[in-house]
Amino acid sequence: MDNTKNPSIPDEDGWFDALLTPPGNGSEIGPDEGAISDLQLPEISDMELEKILQEALAEDWPAEDPVEEETPILDQEYRDAEGDTFDGYEDNSWDDSYSEDHSQGAYSEPEYAEDDAEEAPDTDPENASSVRKVRPRKKSGYGLFGLPHLLSTVIWFAIVVAIGASFGKLLWVCASDILAFGREDQAVTLTITESDTVDTVTQKLHNAGLIQYPQLFKLYAELSHAEKKISAGTFTLNTLYDYNALVRGMTATSSYRETVEVMIPEGYNCAQIFALLEEKGVCSAAELEEFAANGEFNERWFLEGLERGDKYCLEGYLFPDTYEFYSDDTPARVLGKMLDGFGNRLDEAKFQEMLVPLNQRLAQMMASHGYNQDYINKNLMDLKRIIILASIVEKESASSAESYTIASVFYNRLTHQSAHPKLESDATVYYAIGGNKDGDLTASDLKFDSPYNTYLYPGLTPGPISNPSLASIYSVLDPDDTNYHYFIYDKNAEKTRFSSTLEEHNEWKNILGG
Repeated sequence: MDNTKNPSIPDEDGWFDALLTPPGNGSEIGPDEGAISDLQLPEISDMELEKILQEALAEDWPAEDPVEEETPILDQEYRDAEGDTFDGYEDNSWDDSYSEDHSQGAYSEPEYAEDDAEEAPDTDPENASSVRKVRPRKKSGYGLFGLPHLLSTVIWFAIVVAIGASFGKLLWVCASDILAFGREDQAVTLTITESDTVDTVTQKLHNAGLIQYPQLFKLYAELSHAEKKISAGTFTLNTLYDYNALVRGMTATSSYRETVEVMIPEGYNCAQIFALLEEKGVCSAAELEEFAANGEFNERWFLEGLERGDKYCLEGYLFPDTYEFYSDDTPARVLGKMLDGFGNRLDEAKFQEMLVPLNQRLAQMMASHGYNQDYINKNLMDLKRIIILASIVEKESASSAESYTIASVFYNRLTHQSAHPKLESDATVYYAIGGNKDGDLTASDLKFDSPYNTYLYPGLTPGPISNPSLASIYSVLDPDDTNYHYFIYDKNAEKTRFSSTLEEHNEWKNILGG
């Protein structure tokens, strides 16, 4: 409907449309007085009109699309997180410039790398508020000591390779010595003494060419407790043996240990046995004497009641036989082996079984010569007296067959001491004077004052004079039944001549030149 044709109807919006109607060419824009007068509006000044327009624009004009702002990141926090500064800025220039310009509606434009793929933001100040803030690019990093990353990587790789190669070489060198790689097959004899320590043993192994690195072997010995395993002795080792084989090869029961076969003759006394063992390299005589006197032995039935303290206190119980000992063996093992030989040969039950009839027989012999029961009980045989007499028979017999007859001679004298108070055995005199005399005894020898001199002292000697054979022990347990009281050895016939009377005995002495 056209309101201009009917002025009686006021046009409420007409004044506003009139304001928006462009003026004619060459006409000056001004207020429509007629329209204002028709609407009967109060007169409005230019300043009031401008204020009204600003309010209308603020309320009705469509707002710009809001720009999503990114939460600002403080420059220090960004540097802490990224470990570098912004490209093109120093210190806090970004924060300062941004905060100052932003308060004025603008900010300083950051520089962009020439090869940046993103389009630089609009630098028009009017569009500054709608521009999205862009984080500057971080500098390209540097590595070790300020060097580029590629060069740092190469250096690190070279260091790792060098360390790995050195460590690998060290492992190979150690393994070669521990496992004896690349060695020649060569036997080596090594002697370990009681005074040797792990250090001295290690040095001996090194000097013998069995190991190359002493410190490495000491470490192995400590970890494997080798000091508790290595024993004194002479061992036949090989350069092909690894550390474990070397330690096992130096133990007391090692199969690599050098052995010595020693034949202990029947009738040898302790002094002769100890000297022989020292000569064969088994053990020193001094060590054997010390251990025999004071060493600890396992319990054995035949040693019960034996008085210790004397270096020859084991006389009679070191069984004569052929033994295999270790070179540089221990006295405990050497003496123990010979004592075991005695116990294994002479069975306790059999010994007691043979002893009973022997004492019955001797009791009858003493009773027949007028001795009372008290005397008989004191002069019966026991283990010690059997071994003493067997040791004398052993030295006086030319053969085991004769030992039974010689035993009968001594029993005939022992059971009739009123007629023959002394045994008069040359073998006991030899023992008394040291057992080191060659040739026949002299008159002065027969007068040598010793309880072992049966020419001077009646009855048996205080202890055995030799280590008898099993045959000599059995001959004493089961002697022949004879009336012989004398005997003399015939060197020409290599046999013993026996006599019942002193006259017959003197005849044999004259014949044999004794």
